[in-house]
Amino acid sequence: MNNLTTRSKTLAIQMFHSSLEGTVYGMLIMAEVIMRRELKASILLITMFTMLGSVTNLLSIYFSHILTKYPGKIKTIITVAAMFTRLPMALFFFFNTAEALFVLSALYYLGDTFIKPVQNIYMKMNYARTELGKIYAYSISLNKVFFIAAVYSFGLWMDNNSSIYIAVFSICGLVSFLSFFMLGYVPVSEWMKEKVSERKVDLLIFPTLIAVFKKNRRFLVYEAAFFIYGGGFMVVLAAVPILLVDHLNLSYSIISFGRGVVSAVVIILTIPVFGKLFDKKDPVHVGVLAFSILIAHPALMITAYFLPVEFAKWSVYLSYVSFGAGMAAVTLCWNIGPMFFAKNNMEIPEMTSTHVTLTGIRGLIWPVLGYFLMKLHIIIPFIFSIGFFITAAFIMRTILEKSDQEI
Repeated sequence: MNNLTTRSKTLAIQMFHSSLEGTVYGMLIMAEVIMRRELKASILLITMFTMLGSVTNLLSIYFSHILTKYPGKIKTIITVAAMFTRLPMALFFFFNTAEALFVLSALYYLGDTFIKPVQNIYMKMNYARTELGKIYAYSISLNKVFFIAAVYSFGLWMDNNSSIYIAVFSICGLVSFLSFFMLGYVPVSEWMKEKVSERKVDLLIFPTLIAVFKKNRRFLVYEAAFFIYGGGFMVVLAAVPILLVDHLNLSYSIISFGRGVVSAVVIILTIPVFGKLFDKKDPVHVGVLAFSILIAHPALMITAYFLPVEFAKWSVYLSYVSFGAGMAAVTLCWNIGPMFFAKNNMEIPEMTSTHVTLTGIRGLIWPVLGYFLMKLHIIIPFIFSIGFFITAAFIMRTILEKSDQEI
């Protein structure tokens, strides 16, 4: 298969995958709101639920080892992973409790852990360096178009029929399985010819992480900035649905419009700009800008708390404008940024899995902190979030301002 055909097939599969993922996530993003309002889940369970997407990433470093140990079996690995992580969500039709949704969602997010290293492999191998940011930006924009249609439609359905989520979440299991499964058909012949890695994986995560950081100190600072950014993002994960449901008492359609439509439209409008900046500069420049923009997100949520009910939703909408712009930039840095620190193809899964695994570690820390801060007052987590975003931006800037020797 020539390079042009390989690129075209990769692009087609990536865009279709992105469309399906956007549709599914547009439905599942309302899960914690539904758990609180319909399934009467406790604040503790909501907090644990918001940790799933991050904590499951702890296994990424082991999946990376599987990919490098068996490069010729990548299609089989993807198929098995899709069956055991995404397909079980279909069982929610029969087991529709808050606890069941928690378990099935844990498996679903585990699938995301598998997808990230695979995505970086085919993007690095099948696209030119100068088009990575642009193509990924288009992929995300398409993802958000489908996400917008899904999340807003779902919000309206829930206002009219609050039990429709049972069927919708079950169908999401089937669709997300197809989305994951089709990645096995992306041509990665160059990867399949790679020499099998003889490196033994350390079952203890920290020695593995330390070994990676010793080889690349700039990557260490990059990850330190992202670790603190994670505090700003995760410390309010449980606080946001509690604020919107318990304190502001917003309807499903208003919440879905803010969390889904507003933020997604902003992402669509801004991610091509950030994609061009990403290709022209690097993930470090884009990261500083992203963390700075995100400061307004928790600040405007705090404002909404103190406003009269009829005005609060507008502050929430503006908060998601900031969130959308910031996350458009973060999406590029988070998903394809680590590959820029890889010195060869076999280091791509290593860098990616290290990055993703650290998300799991911070997922064990920051949401728990957010839970205890909520016990003091619902606003406290948002104040901490502002501080974390400011700190992350300053840490990321040190990569630009200091040489390799100084770092």
